[in-house]
Order: sequence, then structure tokens, then C-alpha cells
Amino acid sequence: MPKIRVLSLNTLYKDKPRVRLRALAEVLADSDYDVVCLQELSLPPSFGLIRSLTKTSFPYAAHGTRLPTVAGGLLTLSRVPLVGHRYHVVAAPAKWRADVVMRRGVLVARFAVDGEFFTVTNTHLSPNHETDWSQAAPFTRVQQAELARMAQAIRRIDSGEPVIAVGDFNVPRDSWLFEGFQAASGLRDAFDGDAATTFRPVPGWDGAALDQILVSPGVPAKAEVVMQEKVRMGDGQDRYLSDHYGVAATIG
Repeated sequence: MPKIRVLSLNTLYKDKPRVRLRALAEVLADSDYDVVCLQELSLPPSFGLIRSLTKTSFPYAAHGTRLPTVAGGLLTLSRVPLVGHRYHVVAAPAKWRADVVMRRGVLVARFAVDGEFFTVTNTHLSPNHETDWSQAAPFTRVQQAELARMAQAIRRIDSGEPVIAVGDFNVPRDSWLFEGFQAASGLRDAFDGDAATTFRPVPGWDGAALDQILVSPGVPAKAEVVMQEKVRMGDGQDRYLSDHYGVAATIG
């Protein structure tokens, strides 16, 4: 497959989102990323802002339906031609209105570079607010089911083409849940098990490696955690771009 650079970032929907998204757009324009997968852009104003600011540097974009909110809060941007895309809901029907509207799922986008095709999947799965990923924890059943549905969607992709799966999985890289997903999807961890946090530590919690990059077996990949420092915003203040760090990889 062609050598490409891929980035995934949970953008954080609150705390001066418009200021941070403007700063993010500038960072992305100056970057070497070919494909950028963003999460937590459910609100149409935030989605519209980042898309309008990135159209020049990233002319191609994939997303699900946009009303009443953007499906899954997902947006995939690209400098390379987009061949097609589709959205699969992986969350089970929920009684809470916010969960119904969110429609958590996986955004599957297919690209072509010099006649070579590859697919990038972007996701943001349900968060485990208790931060308890033990097998006995009740919410892990919800996460396990979502991961299983996403693995099924990935398995349906043409097996002859490379697949890159990224996003905020909301399960730690060193957990049994992530290990099970690797086995079910047939993909391998581009971080090779490195469990350094991708969530900015807060008092009482040191974070976890919740954001992931996986690739088809045999596809070279070197992954890294990025966007860990504050940046100068348009209002003159220095802030973090998100409560998550970005994860990036050179692939191919």
C-alpha cells in the first residue's frame, strides 16, 4: 500500500470548542497528515466550523447523516481521493435520548492513491464512566457488544485491501476487551502493546490508552502519541487542543 500519515483525535465538544477548533484547523493545515479522523463533533455548529476551515487543506471528507446531530460525532478528512464511505451503527438501542441521538458507530471510508486502494475506519465508542474494565464490571458488556459489531463491520471490508482502524475506543490498549477486538477483527495493534496514556491525566486518574490505531497484518506501521502540548489560541491564551492526545501513524 502507499505510504501515508494518519491522525486520530477526540476533539472535546465543550470548553471553548470554537476557539480550539480554529486552532486545530491551523495545526492540521501545517501538518503532514494525509488522513485525519476526528471524533466528538456531534454538534452541527462545531462540525460545520471545522469542515469550513479545513476544506482547502483537506478537500475530501466523509461523515454520516448530520441531523439532528452528526452521526457518531465522526468526521474523516483527507488530502487523498475518497472513493466512497458508509456508516454502521454499533450501539444497541438505548432508553436515554442522548444515546439514541448520538448513534455511535463506525465510519468506513475507502481511498485510492495511484491506483492502490485502502480503507480507514473511524469510531468513538461508548465511554465507561466508572473506568472499570474488569470482566465483572456491568458496563463492559455494553463495550464488548459494540466492539463485536465493529469487528463484524471491518470483517465485511474487502479482505484484499489494507484496513486501518482508528478512533476513541474508550477501552484501554492493555485490556482484555481490546485484545478480544484484535482477535475478532483480524487487525494488529500499531502501537505493539505500548499502553502510554492518550487521555490527559486529571487529579485522581492517570489516564489510559483509550485511542487506538490498528492495521491489517503485514502492513508496516509506526504509531506515536501526538498533540500533547498546549498551543496558542486565537484569543491569545495557551490551551490544550483537547482532553485527549492525538494518535498518529506512518503506514505503508
